[in-house]
Amino acid sequence: MIGKNEAVFVFPSTHHMLRAEAVLKEKGFNPRLVPAPQLAGELCTTAIALPANIAEEAVGLLKKGGVLVKTVLSLEEPATVTRPSPPPWAAYHSLLDALPSGVREALSGKRNLERGDLVLLLEPGMAVEHLCRSAEALAGSLTGREAVPAVLLEVSSCPGSAARDRSHHALGRVTDPASLSRLASEMKALGLVYLVLMLGEPGRFPWGPEEHAEALGPDLVTVVYSRRLPENAAGLVREYGVRQVLLRRKELFLMSLDELADEILFLRDNRPGPLGSGNLLPLESRSLGNEEDEKTFLRVLAVLRLALSGTFLPVPEPLWEKGILCGGNMVLLELGDKTLSEALEKAEKAIARAGWSLRRTVTPPGSPAITSVKRRSQE
Repeated sequence: MIGKNEAVFVFPSTHHMLRAEAVLKEKGFNPRLVPAPQLAGELCTTAIALPANIAEEAVGLLKKGGVLVKTVLSLEEPATVTRPSPPPWAAYHSLLDALPSGVREALSGKRNLERGDLVLLLEPGMAVEHLCRSAEALAGSLTGREAVPAVLLEVSSCPGSAARDRSHHALGRVTDPASLSRLASEMKALGLVYLVLMLGEPGRFPWGPEEHAEALGPDLVTVVYSRRLPENAAGLVREYGVRQVLLRRKELFLMSLDELADEILFLRDNRPGPLGSGNLLPLESRSLGNEEDEKTFLRVLAVLRLALSGTFLPVPEPLWEKGILCGGNMVLLELGDKTLSEALEKAEKAIARAGWSLRRTVTPPGSPAITSVKRRSQE
């Protein structure tokens, strides 16, 4: 719980959060680790709470210590956290037989996965096929073998870069509220709910909150994926209705096993937002440089599923089929030169080969409630 008279420090990464904790303790402070509140736009999965009356002093100490603080929030009301339920492993214990005995014990519900377990699972010597079989079985049991589509779209402030004879979003880019509104209408007609908007420089929307709300309506769940910290990240949540703000990072393929394990533990122990992998997994297909990057992505994806259980884990286009078979359950639609319908059809065919289907929700205009679910038959 985050108290009334506390200031909440939000960080861009686990590294800075852990460094901040060490600096503050060294100076005699008593920092508390808390889930990053929804108000912060999920910039980091874990935050630090301190008494509000010493926040300014703490900020100065952290700056001197070289710690990057993204924002400091003061909450007027206490915030509580709901912990996820344990995974339903009892239904398929046989799938765990190929995993190390200590990990089997943890995944069977006898204890939580610990840092050493995660490092063991992330080791290159651990056969990725065993990880993927277990991860896919868990994801399938939680979702009925249905994946959720999410549209990945670039926001640009340069109208000249848009298509000349097509709607802007047909090239995977929007430059104004009108093109965003057209995309939103098409998404609703196709039963799609999740939209990931990629912000470039200068880290803000080139339109205001009212125009944004009018273009998207109340039915879409929006995530911002930004190259840099947005100018007003908390404002994106409060004013634009964004559910999660993620900073792009390139470290996944450079991180040590210990660093990966730490990131996964913090994602597990806190509310990660609509995209449960936070900013650990890259969302764009161009981020996957070579075959080794793909193997790393799939291994980390599978371990994330085993550790996080029920959450959305996204998969970029080149790995749709493989990613679903390694525990992913959200397919990212990069439109490029395809229409949204074409991208959706391509995704449906890809995951059907993995034995999965796409879930489409249908919401009446002006209503945020899901009224029915259409299951696509496998081809």
